[in-house]
Amino acid sequence: MSSNGDPGQTLAPAALPAGDWLAPVDGHRVWWCEGGDPAGLPVLIVHGGPGGASRLEPTRWFDGLPLRWIAIDQRGCGRSEPPGRTDGNDLGALLDDMERLRRHLGLRRWAVAGGSWGARVALAYAARWPEVLHGLLLRSPFLGTAAETRRYIAPWRPWLGAEGQAWLGEPAATAVAALYQAEPGLLHIGAMQADERIARAWSAFDDAQSAPGGVAASGARCDPAALPAATPQLMASWRVHAHYAAASWGAAAAGAAGVPALNSGVPVSVVWGAADATCDPAVARALAAALPGALSNEVPEAGHRMSDPRLAPALRAAARDWALRCRGSG
Repeated sequence: MSSNGDPGQTLAPAALPAGDWLAPVDGHRVWWCEGGDPAGLPVLIVHGGPGGASRLEPTRWFDGLPLRWIAIDQRGCGRSEPPGRTDGNDLGALLDDMERLRRHLGLRRWAVAGGSWGARVALAYAARWPEVLHGLLLRSPFLGTAAETRRYIAPWRPWLGAEGQAWLGEPAATAVAALYQAEPGLLHIGAMQADERIARAWSAFDDAQSAPGGVAASGARCDPAALPAATPQLMASWRVHAHYAAASWGAAAAGAAGVPALNSGVPVSVVWGAADATCDPAVARALAAALPGALSNEVPEAGHRMSDPRLAPALRAAARDWALRCRGSG
């Protein structure tokens, strides 16, 4: 559910190809890029968040394989324009953008890989268009349930501590807790989205939760002097993230609920860390059990970050095995 699988890390401009934009829709110009083997099996990579951006790291899992990877920045995210726009931005629209990109590229089928929030988006896409899937790879999945977000935000007050709460203020501290506890009646979402202090505190808390065991294991506490700067990119990311949180993570989007009915023989892999405090490992276990034929890999002691030294090699190995199975099934 975190902004990118490594919270606080922004998209380096030179990290991915220059890419291109889809034709504007609903006031959004959606960015995408591709690499790898142009003649290889196409794999769409769906970033996390909401409010994240495409990164180079997942593309490197497929180095040397006959695969054509494709990355897309969701509406309001990364290089998509305008940054932080929430009008015309919901889960159904994200699915439409993915399908528009498939058709724009003239692809009959492709495989889809999504992590964290991106796994929710990938599952919703698979539920709506199962016939176009070569395979499905899910990293540290998030399904958008109230139980998941309440688990995530539980250490918020301890993390703030007396110093952080004094700096942020009681109304803002309460509003953030309400946002993740599915209590929209307590929210003034527009004010929250524009509040630089909330954005900075959220980013640092999300970072702390993404370490193995999260705040409860590390004992991390808010240090107002060390919080990240309120850059335009951070504010855009927070606006999109808060927008989706207040909308129950796209619960109303058609085809977004439940486990997709995939065609027989479609390769599925689910990989997650056993010490993930951001996205509940119990959800990943249940999802892996519910997806027919899914290969699962729970990595002991690993947290949420893709760069976790325990999780990173497991992700690469699982992704490469999955990609080769997708090619064999196609």
